[in-house]
Amino acid sequence: MKLITLLGLLFILGQVHAYEAKVTKGQMHPELEALLEKATLDTGKEFHKSDFLLIEERVLATSKFTMYVQSNSMVPIAGTAVRIWSDLQTNELILAEMHLDEKSQSQKDRLINRYMKAKFSPKAMKSRQLADSISELVKNVVSLHDTDTKILGMKFKDQWQNGDLVRVVEVRGRRGVHHITVSLLKNEVIETTYREFLQSESFSLQAHVFPVYEEVEGTGEMLPYEMKELKYLNTHVHDGGENPLGTLSETEFPETNYSVLLAGTPLGDELGLWSETSIRHQAEVHIKGLPLRPNAYENGVLLQGKYATINLHPEIKEVFKDIDFLLKPSIHHLLKWQLTKTYNAKPVSGFMGKIISSQNELLERIPYRHPEHDAVTYINSGFDEVQVYYGVTALMESLVEMGFTDPELSEKPFHAFLFDPDIGMKDNAYYYDNTINFTTYKPGTPNLARDNPTIWHELGHAIMERIMGVHLNFDSQGGYGGLSEGMADFVAKIVLEHQTNGAPFPGKDKFRIINNIGFDLTNEFHDEGEAYGGAMNDMLSSVISSEGQEGLHAFTDLTLEAMRLTRNHPRLTAASWFEHMIYADELGSQVRAPGKYKELIESALKSRNFSFEEDFHPAKMLVTFGNTELTSQSPGSRGNPLTSCDVAYELKLALTSGDSQFITFPATVKVEYQKGALQGAINWVGEESNPQIYTVNSAKEIITLPIKANLKCDFVNQPDGSCRDYAYLQVFNQGYVRPVAKKRFYLQINPQNCSTSAK
Repeated sequence: MKLITLLGLLFILGQVHAYEAKVTKGQMHPELEALLEKATLDTGKEFHKSDFLLIEERVLATSKFTMYVQSNSMVPIAGTAVRIWSDLQTNELILAEMHLDEKSQSQKDRLINRYMKAKFSPKAMKSRQLADSISELVKNVVSLHDTDTKILGMKFKDQWQNGDLVRVVEVRGRRGVHHITVSLLKNEVIETTYREFLQSESFSLQAHVFPVYEEVEGTGEMLPYEMKELKYLNTHVHDGGENPLGTLSETEFPETNYSVLLAGTPLGDELGLWSETSIRHQAEVHIKGLPLRPNAYENGVLLQGKYATINLHPEIKEVFKDIDFLLKPSIHHLLKWQLTKTYNAKPVSGFMGKIISSQNELLERIPYRHPEHDAVTYINSGFDEVQVYYGVTALMESLVEMGFTDPELSEKPFHAFLFDPDIGMKDNAYYYDNTINFTTYKPGTPNLARDNPTIWHELGHAIMERIMGVHLNFDSQGGYGGLSEGMADFVAKIVLEHQTNGAPFPGKDKFRIINNIGFDLTNEFHDEGEAYGGAMNDMLSSVISSEGQEGLHAFTDLTLEAMRLTRNHPRLTAASWFEHMIYADELGSQVRAPGKYKELIESALKSRNFSFEEDFHPAKMLVTFGNTELTSQSPGSRGNPLTSCDVAYELKLALTSGDSQFITFPATVKVEYQKGALQGAINWVGEESNPQIYTVNSAKEIITLPIKANLKCDFVNQPDGSCRDYAYLQVFNQGYVRPVAKKRFYLQINPQNCSTSAK
């Protein structure tokens, strides 16, 4: 079989108008001009330094990183980047990658003419008139959404995309994020998608915490707490008084000037552009000028340290009335979006947590589990603050020990905000803009502020953002694809292994990362993430089995280096991620011999229905209904549930084994209605005999899966009074207890709008 070349001086991949090239160690000077000369020679298109914008220069742990993007009329071209890594000591090239748009370069003058003919300019692009026009288009799109029509925030980026000047608008709703692409030349919406939110001097104190978690999800088994150290507490903290953000708290940042790509660059500063990162930088500069006070018992010790600061959500004072300690403004902020005549973001201070008055008082913070998860009881207790501080610190301490030593990136704290009272965010923990956020919880659900693996998963997204860059584009819309979920699971896994030294504990074998899912056999990013995370876990398990804890350190070092080498990648896919892992492996390090893990990586991937072989045929799970194939974007998917009052469907399912015989026959197919996450809202026909079981005997056999629901809800889980739920289609090889492939088929029923009897 012919293999795709991974390394060498230069290679070009085959998108029609996309030039992709890689230059490896020592083959060229790490300068933009030299790389563009090579691109010009290879493509026959003239690329000049003046066509590129400098986006980032940063020192990483093992290299200097520089990034440029291709542009026209000072507007970035989508999916382009020149990324250069050079040796910190010798300035020798380590790696350079180019992702350029040949067509845009060929049509350079034509694009300039379109820009000028439409009377655009940098000033016009930021005009109020244009912003208002786009906002109206966006509001109309959001207003038509089935379940999430509220706009809590809006930000955008302008770029050239397929020869069109577009504005890509990200709208934060109550339950998720809309991505809406508007053609500025045509003044119309051309694409829309939606996804749910799915060091200083220091000292230590003793506290009771859960080493792993309070309870085992699924079984409800309660685990004991232990006495541990709260490390790296700051000896002094900044005193911000009643208005810790100063004039920054009075500043409104209009969505028209939002640019995650250009904010902080010379051009962005000239145009007055901003992003979350640039605002946070302003806040940090302001905070450094505030007076310091001792972080001591006389004043009340705050949980502010090298790796974590603990804050309470800005809205708790309005929502919870029986808090028994004085709430004082914190120096750390969240962005609050508000609508006046337009959408503006404003930094809002959180509140300081419950102060620690003595070591004995801290030891008296015992983790009482309230049967109703009463938020006020938990706030007054102060225990959840302690647990989150411990969890964040444990993650950073583990990763630093295993190679996360990048200047600044590994040295600044994450800011935790507890008790977000938004009912739409209940039973959740999430990462956003250097903050980890916790909500409130219903009875019977775990308190995620007391669940370290959840903390480590959410901060896995944060570690990826820090090392891989804020301009990284994954293979799924908005950066929340399977790679993001799978790698966040893997970061949590390596920290868990480090913290427990591999010792067993209740629930260890139940984590999502332990699975048999193959690549290209799902239709939802959380399930897709199981293939990524599962493959990485397979590799790690093999390494630890043969090398022990030294193997954990070495493979973590490899993973961190692959993250660095994919920093700000404009089109990161499974293939490009694993290619960079193999290249990082070839480079070696102080703890890894060059090429040590290549065979292990390739073997693990092949066992997951993935190969670099050009003519490799993967296994397939094809699900259709009528003329529609069930995919991640089709009708019947998570973001596009079927809403018809006709709730009877016949799904057709066909399986193929692929070259690696990933799916074997006879295969068992189970249709689950109750056991999956967030299942149970719809009253399905046959759910009492859950699961329904079928057999597929060969690749030639196509089986029918009758899916039917009653026109009633077992419970309402949507704001409009409807219920949304899915049938979980799972494929098992003989003798397997975990599926190898699975897809979800979603319905949404509103009984008030439908007949009272099922059709």
